[in-house]
Amino acid sequence: MERWFVFLSMKSTKLPVFNQPVFSLITTLLCVGLLGLSGPTAFSQTPVSGGIFSNTTWTLANSPYLMTSNVVVFPGVTLTIEPGVEVRVASSPSPAAAYYLEARGTVNMVGQPGLPIRFRSDTALTTIGAWEGFRINDPQGGAINFGYVELSNANTLFNYVGNSPSNLVVEGCTFNYNFSALNVGLSLDARRCNFKGNNSAVAGWSQFKFSQCVFDSNAVALSVYPASLEIDSCVFTRNAGALVLSAIPINLMSIRRSYFENNATAITNPGNGTIDSCVFLGNQIGITGAVQATITNSEFRDHESAIHLGFGCTVRDCNISDNQTGVVLGPFSFGQPVPLVENNRICNNSLYNVENQTDLNLYLATNCFCLSDSVQVEAKLLDGYDDITKGLISYALFDTSCLTVLRVINKFTVSGITNPIKSSMVVCRVIPEGFIQLDWDRPRDLEVRAYSLGGKLVHQAHPSLDQYLVDTRTWADGVYVLLWRDTQTGESGLHKVRVSSR
Repeated sequence: MERWFVFLSMKSTKLPVFNQPVFSLITTLLCVGLLGLSGPTAFSQTPVSGGIFSNTTWTLANSPYLMTSNVVVFPGVTLTIEPGVEVRVASSPSPAAAYYLEARGTVNMVGQPGLPIRFRSDTALTTIGAWEGFRINDPQGGAINFGYVELSNANTLFNYVGNSPSNLVVEGCTFNYNFSALNVGLSLDARRCNFKGNNSAVAGWSQFKFSQCVFDSNAVALSVYPASLEIDSCVFTRNAGALVLSAIPINLMSIRRSYFENNATAITNPGNGTIDSCVFLGNQIGITGAVQATITNSEFRDHESAIHLGFGCTVRDCNISDNQTGVVLGPFSFGQPVPLVENNRICNNSLYNVENQTDLNLYLATNCFCLSDSVQVEAKLLDGYDDITKGLISYALFDTSCLTVLRVINKFTVSGITNPIKSSMVVCRVIPEGFIQLDWDRPRDLEVRAYSLGGKLVHQAHPSLDQYLVDTRTWADGVYVLLWRDTQTGESGLHKVRVSSR
């Protein structure tokens, strides 16, 4: 059997917020993952068909086997397939009655790393539905045990008559060109598996875990209705729908260190959890329909629309650049938690850096737009200045390093202190005891205010010495904007600080 290894060539980019080790992980997964299928070979095949009425072993020595009709393992009987065996399924004379292997007894097909068991069409190597798949007749005692298998070209790969397995663990498996590869009833834990060219790679309900899996060129890679969803170190590439959540996970969503490239839509309807340290590259849509999701330390490039946020979301420490539209906010209603978009680079998006689809005012002054000219920044913001049905967006101008705030453009009243200039006259630092310490060059009469990113006033004081401690011990973890103004000279400044109880 030939094996084709696909390598990903990525442009080396130094990212200010992204966790770089994910790139080596991506390359490793792709090199290990995407396996091709060999064509027909000239050596002899062992034909099999009909009923199996006593314990039987399909041996590696007699491989490959050719199913010339349906095969049925009868109740109380075990069919064992040795590691490395290849089973080819002939074309049925009637396309409406494709061949199947039925387990009324037990089928054991557990391969080994580097020595998988293979089922595929005899000729139609990339055709979906060339054979029916496996029937598992639970009422008659049917069961199938599998691992380290390559299963291809079936219609419904596993068709359970009666109860499907409640807890399914699959490891080292490859599923290619099936109409339905895995349909899950309760729980799936998939490790180091590859799904390519399927109409539906994984669908179903309840609890899902995926680690080091590759999903390539499926119509829908994952279409799930999850109680919980954990994805770690997986690759999604060239799928029409990569990850489609039919509802927000009830208990947990965790998507970490994963890579999404050239999908029509990368993630649909994520919520109630985190997306962390992921790369989104060249999808038509990156993330859409997010509700109560936290997206951190991730990279978004070359999308028509990178991130579309609903209520209760947080986007922090991400690089959202070189898309058509970077961040779309809304729709959400008054009284729902407004998304927090903080400490991101949102730069060089050709149409809009940020689009406000609501009538609510949004304070985005901790994000860098890589522009120091307010006219250029305004041209990439869609808000009430462009459409009076929309709310306004306040923002900051940074220097080219995205480290120093030059000016805040405050379009709506948050503090009574508008457009402060960041100055070195007041030094601000967070100290571990739960305070922010302010020091300045000489005794001043200052007005100090602190705001959450949602615009809520959390602290106000008028210190007149040359040092002041802001007590943050009752504040929620997050990023805050600290504003100060010298009441005598009118000088003012802004500091962005992160408060954490950990």
